[in-house]
Amino acid sequence: MKQRPINTTTYENSTPPLGHQYPEKHGTYNQLCQFIKHIPAAMAMLDQEMFYLAASGMWLQYWQLESSEIIGNLHYQVFPNLPASWQGQAEKCLLGTISQFELEHTITAPNGSILLVKWKVKPWHTDKGIIGGLIISTEEITREKQIQQQLELTKLATDNAADAIFWITVNGQLYYVNKQTCNLLGYSESELLQLTIYDIDLELSREVLPTYWQQVKNQNYLRFESNYCTKAGRIFPVEVNANYLEFHGNEYQCAIVRDISAQKKINLDLREAKEQFQAVLNAVPGLVSWISADLRYLGVNKHLANAYNLPIETFINKEVGFLQTSPEFNDFVYDFFAKADSSNVREVKANIRGNIRTYLIVAQKYYRDKASLPAAVFVGLDITERLAMEASLRHNQKKFRQQADQLEQTLQKLNSATTQLIQKHKTSILGQVVAGVTHEVNNPVNFISGNIGLAINYVQDLLYLIDIYQQHYPHSTPEIESEIEEIELDFIKEDLPKLLGSMMIGAERIRDVVRSLRQFSGLEVESIKTVDIHKGLDSTLLILQNQFQGKENCPDINVVKKYGSLPHVECYPGELNQVFMHIFTNAIDALEEKHRNLSTKKINSQPFEPEISITTEVKDDYIAIAIADNGIGMVEEVYSQIFEPLFTTKTSENSMGLGLSISQELIVDKHQGKLSCKSMIGEFTVFVIEIPIKLSHFGRQ
Repeated sequence: MKQRPINTTTYENSTPPLGHQYPEKHGTYNQLCQFIKHIPAAMAMLDQEMFYLAASGMWLQYWQLESSEIIGNLHYQVFPNLPASWQGQAEKCLLGTISQFELEHTITAPNGSILLVKWKVKPWHTDKGIIGGLIISTEEITREKQIQQQLELTKLATDNAADAIFWITVNGQLYYVNKQTCNLLGYSESELLQLTIYDIDLELSREVLPTYWQQVKNQNYLRFESNYCTKAGRIFPVEVNANYLEFHGNEYQCAIVRDISAQKKINLDLREAKEQFQAVLNAVPGLVSWISADLRYLGVNKHLANAYNLPIETFINKEVGFLQTSPEFNDFVYDFFAKADSSNVREVKANIRGNIRTYLIVAQKYYRDKASLPAAVFVGLDITERLAMEASLRHNQKKFRQQADQLEQTLQKLNSATTQLIQKHKTSILGQVVAGVTHEVNNPVNFISGNIGLAINYVQDLLYLIDIYQQHYPHSTPEIESEIEEIELDFIKEDLPKLLGSMMIGAERIRDVVRSLRQFSGLEVESIKTVDIHKGLDSTLLILQNQFQGKENCPDINVVKKYGSLPHVECYPGELNQVFMHIFTNAIDALEEKHRNLSTKKINSQPFEPEISITTEVKDDYIAIAIADNGIGMVEEVYSQIFEPLFTTKTSENSMGLGLSISQELIVDKHQGKLSCKSMIGEFTVFVIEIPIKLSHFGRQ
């Protein structure tokens, strides 16, 4: 880079900007300017308004500037890319709040180069002892210092990592441990550094370590599970990620360890639940399969899988007829879903391992909710021998009837369980709606009833006054004058209209709540309507208004509406509002959970301000509604499953895991749209609803 000649001219040889007055130079002030000019360091002098008064030769050389380019110019014009904290600290120095400050950051120099610099700033004083401005100096931070800072930051991050991290030497000695290692194992740092890996890892021994060490060395990385023992003797499972390292000619292994006790228990519970569910299905006599409306297998029992000599998993999500061995069964499935019948029975033939068998197929539809398409259970009983031996069949008719009864009972139980699940979910939604309506109706009713008592008193006073006037008419008497003064007739005349107006406001409030409830429910008419989406959002917000008020010391939830210009949309308004209700309720729960976590851990330096924002816009033939919150958030593994039936991140008392699953079906199946979710743990969650403006153009599935 070309170096410019150093110019030591001070501001006295430059033309100050129009309207800017410099203080007179005399005494110590002049000496300070001369000192700055000739000091062998990168230093400059500013006045109270941050205009340059003097600059050293090294300052000009460091920044590759001419004296005329800065003297008399504003500091923030010369360095426009300073961070906001720089100006804030400088103002505190000029006010005398702080005596000096230092700041390190990356900056784009006036010549365009990128530098990592350290600023040192302190005020200078006039002969009278008042602050006249600032003296600033810069120092470039070397690459070595950057590396040292990075190393310090890395060590700090390792020491305070959420997982246990430790190093071991080639003979198994613990060489380094972080805080979480001490917490996990119950030892102090000094105690752990006296131990070997054999003392804590029950799967490793001195004989096994060399083989294990060589394996990690060859692969550079190894993940495995083991069992650790704490100082108190507790044994628990862990997941270990081991890395091979060489440093100054010595070999080490860095192990990152995580307690997986809870994960193991969850996996065990899940496996047991699946095994119990499959055991129930396997206990059902005959060939059992359940199929979705898109004609794909949702599952089968072991009898059906064994009949075709295939694993159960082979059937999952495969289209009906993929085996091409039972075309009559395939036709029965197609016909059954094409008709409105909820159940049906048919005899079909199927090729089972080369043998033609006849089955009595019993089919039963079931619904997860009103809006979803049906799925169906098919149970097949092998009646080949019965058809071949009709005489024997007559003798065994009672037995087959009992089996049919047992099957019917099983289907009834399945239907009953499904109905109860749906009813419980409906009751949950109804409870939310009733709570909101009760809260909103209660206040205006109390308001009206409280004011009616006052209105009655006023009227009674006025009637009494009229009686007195009738007795003494036409001349006023002292008694009338006294009574007028006593009851404050002028005040009553002024206040009575206001009182009646307040009663009218209360009545209007009740009407608004009822209107919002009607808007939310869509008048319970299952038909397509052209509606204003914003009114649906507002009515749902009004019904949930009491839930936006802070509970358990949680601040009130702020709702930010960023409504775009939307056309009226063809939709099922009641069902669309139900989707809004589910998403808003989830957002409220996420905000309250984040507040509880922050309050419990006491880690928030700034007060938590819960917020829900609603953004609407038009995208081609669709409208998009984004509902975001700054709540607890979710990891990708969680929000990728958020729309699955019965999946929930809450306790069973608070949620059944159906709300978002139902919302997905209402948007995708009923409105031919899309419902997606994106989230970041601890930061935000956003649900995006996209539905066509003209639903009739897309048709229904």
